[in-house]
Parts: sequence; C-alpha cells; structure tokens
Amino acid sequence: MYRTHDELNKHYADKELCKLCNIKQIVFYASNGVQPLMIEEGYGGKLIAFYLITDTKDVWEKWKRNKK
Repeated sequence: MYRTHDELNKHYADKELCKLCNIKQIVFYASNGVQPLMIEEGYGGKLIAFYLITDTKDVWEKWKRNKK
C-alpha cells in the first residue's frame, strides 16, 4: 500500500486508477477480494479508496450482471 497520493501517482497514471468514496462500494469490492492500493481521507472526512481499474474490472462486470 502507498503512503501518499504522490507515491501512488509515481507508479500509476490517473487513467489507470478508480477512486471510490461510497462506503458500500468499498465494502462490495473488499468482500469480493479486491483491496485498494491506498485509502485517504477526503472532503468532509469521507474515505477515498484508490483501486487499479484492471483489478476492479471483473467484480464490476459481476455487479452489472447481477444488479437486475
């Protein structure tokens, strides 16, 4: 896990990252085995979790298939 947003940006481009601040989404990904690269405090004390888009793709597709 990275300690600062700058460290994260040195390794990945913004287009490779997915930022989530909805706690239900963060829990959904965690319960499906996808862990964030970094978590930081955002506006108003909300959590912001940073994921690689490639890591979240399969879980995102699973959610889309089952949401109906």
